[in-house]
Amino acid sequence: MSSAMIMEIIYTVLAAVAFAIGAKVYFKKGAPLYAQMVVCMLGCRFLQGLFETLMVRGNLDLNSVSLAGLGQLAQLLFLICANYGTIDSLCDDGSKAYRKYRIIAAIVPLAVVAYFFLTKRGTTDTTPEVVMRLFSVVIPMIALYFHVKHLIIKDVEGGLIKNLRFYNLLGVLNCLAFFVGLFTMPMSVPWYIAFIIYDIVTIAILPALRSGLKKLNI
Repeated sequence: MSSAMIMEIIYTVLAAVAFAIGAKVYFKKGAPLYAQMVVCMLGCRFLQGLFETLMVRGNLDLNSVSLAGLGQLAQLLFLICANYGTIDSLCDDGSKAYRKYRIIAAIVPLAVVAYFFLTKRGTTDTTPEVVMRLFSVVIPMIALYFHVKHLIIKDVEGGLIKNLRFYNLLGVLNCLAFFVGLFTMPMSVPWYIAFIIYDIVTIAILPALRSGLKKLNI
């Protein structure tokens, strides 16, 4: 069994366990929608890992367009949905006072993507592949924007931002790992590092969120 297969299996099992625990805790009447979105993200994580395991077994390109890749983007969409709306409106009313946080949060994903595109060397990507990669970075860039913004923005009454900072830090790491996995070769050292970060986020993100919500009495 290859090291890539072992990594994929570990990732898939961790995601399955995290999703099962999250579903038991938050898929019930009265549970916060914010948490349910994160649980749905873990469900997509499990499906992504399952498909990628099958792809590794079939010696398929992990960076090709597939259900696994769509599952990865679906994860980020759920994270965007969790942070956008009520949570974001509570910490940012759109006034000039919060403009600097919005600017910083926007610069970070733009800088990350620019770095990977400018430092990528020796590739043989065709034009359609480059276009697809450009399209694929839009969703993670938006997710990273909200996580960075909610990580650095000043706290609001009740400690909403403070108690969710660790969760948003994990969200930032998750998005960065996505970019590393997207722009590096499968089975390379950066690819393995991204996988380890994914595993850490998979294990820690639900407890981090649950701890923050408990402190907020949610």
